[in-house]
Amino acid sequence: MNKKHKFNNKTAQIVILLLTGIVLGALIITQAKYFTNYVASVGRDSTENIFRKIQILKTSNDELKEEIASLEVQLEEVSSKAEALESIEKEITKNKMIAGEVDISGPGIVFEIQNDVKDIWFTDITNELFASGAEAISVNNIRLTDSSIGFDTLPNGQIMLNGVILNAPYTFSAIGESTELKQTLESTLGLIDKMKANIENFQYSLEERDLIKMKKV
Repeated sequence: MNKKHKFNNKTAQIVILLLTGIVLGALIITQAKYFTNYVASVGRDSTENIFRKIQILKTSNDELKEEIASLEVQLEEVSSKAEALESIEKEITKNKMIAGEVDISGPGIVFEIQNDVKDIWFTDITNELFASGAEAISVNNIRLTDSSIGFDTLPNGQIMLNGVILNAPYTFSAIGESTELKQTLESTLGLIDKMKANIENFQYSLEERDLIKMKKV
């Protein structure tokens, strides 16, 4: 009787242990599957999030490039317009200076001739100075403009400019790059050398000035 009771107790313990093992095994398998599914789910979501961020970044970069391109076009248009306006303004100012409609001042040269000379030399001097970049020229304080009719010689040999008779000494004032203007007149075989060769006892002075002023006409 005692042996049978012991056998039953032992059998019951084994059964309980088996059942417990089965339950634990099932729980472990269930947890393992759940963990696997969770990891897969998290990994998938992370990948999607990263992909979405990349797409957003790419879209932002594309939009930024388009914005930069648009701004560059606008800048070029504005720059072109600004350059065009500046060019027009310079041309207007230049024409006003030629017409003698504005006061003008700046560095330049003063070329004074002591001798009586023919009108052809007046023409050569002004042409040389304008060709060398002179912005404005005056002779004996009479400013040359686009309305000036040139130098005329009167029957008695006097030179007339804009209805005014010129008398020696003749003073040519020119506003512009002083060094360039001076070098043009003094260059070898230049205008001064020609005048020395053709005018007896040619007397003159030529100097650079930091500031020359000319009133509008």
